[in-house]
Amino acid sequence: MHSRDGGYSTERSTPPLRWMVLVASIWIQAFSANPYNFYSLTVKRVLNINQFQLNLLAVIKDFGEYAGILAGILFNKLPPWSLLSIGALFAFLGYGSIWLVASEKFTSAPYVMMLVAIFIGPNSASWFNTAVLVTCMRNFSHSRGLVAGFLKGFVGLSSAIYTLIFTSFLNYDPLGLLLFLAIGPPIVSLISMNFVRPINSQDMRNEEEELSKFIFVDILCIALALYLLVATILEAWVTFQSKLVPGVLTGVMLLFLVVPAFVPLSHYLEWSSAQQREAAVAESLRQPLRGQRSSRKRRYRRALQMRSRLPDIDEGDEEAFFLALAEGAITEKKGSHPHRGEDFKLRQALVKADFWLLFLVFFCGVGPGIVTLNNLAQIGEAYGITDVTMHVSFLSVFNFLGRLGAGFVSEHYVRSHALPRSVWMGIAQAVMISANLLFAYGTKSLLGLAAAIMGFCFGIQFSIMVPTASELFGLKHFGVIYNFINMSIPLVSLCFSALLAGIIYDWKAGPGNVCEGRVCFQLTFLVLTGVCVIGFLLSLILSYRIRPVYKTLYPGHSQEVHEKTNISSNQSAEASSAA
Repeated sequence: MHSRDGGYSTERSTPPLRWMVLVASIWIQAFSANPYNFYSLTVKRVLNINQFQLNLLAVIKDFGEYAGILAGILFNKLPPWSLLSIGALFAFLGYGSIWLVASEKFTSAPYVMMLVAIFIGPNSASWFNTAVLVTCMRNFSHSRGLVAGFLKGFVGLSSAIYTLIFTSFLNYDPLGLLLFLAIGPPIVSLISMNFVRPINSQDMRNEEEELSKFIFVDILCIALALYLLVATILEAWVTFQSKLVPGVLTGVMLLFLVVPAFVPLSHYLEWSSAQQREAAVAESLRQPLRGQRSSRKRRYRRALQMRSRLPDIDEGDEEAFFLALAEGAITEKKGSHPHRGEDFKLRQALVKADFWLLFLVFFCGVGPGIVTLNNLAQIGEAYGITDVTMHVSFLSVFNFLGRLGAGFVSEHYVRSHALPRSVWMGIAQAVMISANLLFAYGTKSLLGLAAAIMGFCFGIQFSIMVPTASELFGLKHFGVIYNFINMSIPLVSLCFSALLAGIIYDWKAGPGNVCEGRVCFQLTFLVLTGVCVIGFLLSLILSYRIRPVYKTLYPGHSQEVHEKTNISSNQSAEASSAA
């Protein structure tokens, strides 16, 4: 049952399902990417277009992929399964239409058809992403960095998954890949959507136990990333005689995706055992009370009711609060603007400097990554590399590692030192400068290293932006606010990929709209280096401004420092007394 304040259902009698929600969300995210680089050259050849026109398609693709404001608005009005159903429909219609154009089965105004289809197909990702990300952020509201790292990480790893499918299962067939995109993600979404639901868990486990489960899934995810990397390298360097080997490689990958389901399964078994023990204790308590006076029975039932409500009382006496409110001792704020850390509506967030600082830092941080993603096939071609499959895998795997690692690292430092997460966005942009320079001045042999660094730093931006936005502006309208910030990505694609990279490429290109050599993208990445410097400076400003918010949200560090100070003072006093 969904409520107006975000769709939570409170069911004390049901087993703890949060981890099943997270695993189902991982499956959906794992197949939500759009491996544009694998079919972009096919589209360019079939439509006979130049680099600027191809980059315009990439811009439309990015607008579709990140235009999720409508999904964010509808999230608080519709259950998650309905958003996932819309995403499945869009994937089928969009990628199916791209397949019709690329296979030359649709010949009437194919470029116009492609402009429409390449918006609708990738737009499915915004519906998938909003449904699973916002649901899991609310279900795991005390572990936002970890959850954001997992889910956004699998979006990054999705490209590596498609790389293995493309090379082994589909045998480098771009048309087969487009057909798979039209059928595969909708099937995964329809199978998993029954598990994706808001859970207001009453099972309050300690942080160490929950963290251990996150670490277990984390190890599995890293193992999957390394396996995908090794499998892709083997596919590129080794020619297998048996047709069974590619199928085995794909099957092992799917097995890695199934294993995380053992976490909710073990959680369910623990819950079932605990329920049986509680039932046995309750039965043993009821035996001595039988035959006694009805007043004592009423007192006992009242005690059980009070006991059942104890886990819900986190801060103070709720009954006393509402009594004081009714008597006028406490007054409600009407029409007041929320403070940082409270629930903002989008229009309230839009007038805050912190919102636009976060928007601009994210804009600068994703710029180089989007340009690389949209043009990696052309970058490889300019360096004389005909097959960029391995480079796409490098970019994807390190993108995943950046997202996953940033989620864990930021969560650790925000709890231990109340360090604003935005600091890590700035550090990543400083490191990203080296990747820009490698693309601008590097050699063919360094292209893989540049892709790995770019992917890692690019991934960090996502897993940091998501929890930062939720901590500054709340979770109630997080779907809309998150998707508005995400709209910076198509703006980046338009400014840096289509206008900057596309125009410079066509300017340097020779006959046949083909450019060769580092000059094709050198100026583009030098400009992006300056963008990273600006983003780094803005991240410092943002981190300085929001540091008080994190000290308020995560007071554990201050208490720990205070306790250590008291212990040190007591030890000093004891030493003085002993002297």
